[in-house]
Amino acid sequence: MNARIWIPTLWLMALAGCGGMSGGDSAPALITSSNVNRLYGKEWELKTLTVDNARVIMHVDAQMTLAFAPDGTAAGFASVNQFGGPYKFAENGMLGWPRGLASTRKAGPPELMDKERAYLAALPKTTRAVLAKNALQLQNEDGSTVLLFAELGK
Repeated sequence: MNARIWIPTLWLMALAGCGGMSGGDSAPALITSSNVNRLYGKEWELKTLTVDNARVIMHVDAQMTLAFAPDGTAAGFASVNQFGGPYKFAENGMLGWPRGLASTRKAGPPELMDKERAYLAALPKTTRAVLAKNALQLQNEDGSTVLLFAELGK
């Protein structure tokens, strides 16, 4: 496995906490079509973002969220605008964004708009999701784009 994939995964495991790694719903798990229900009813807040191997420095006022619904749509807040679109998990864990994401078109401060553009560009590049307790990691195949989330309110 590529080292770029391992480093964020280790961070995800640390965020989940060693005490919760013994099994059950807190053990790190690749999300598939069979267990995607583990994401439902939760809102995820973006904590770190790497796009094409470049770390994006987060802005304190740039709250970015994501939620997966049972009807196959994902939605969230991207710092200034709301967004949404369809997602699909395959049995082998491949994540797809069949029609991409649509967003509202409000303008905001340039620094927040920059973070929003990076987030909305990175999200549809992701092809895998790993869940560990209150942490979610989305990434592409080679680990060059990685989004790390924490469950909002946890």
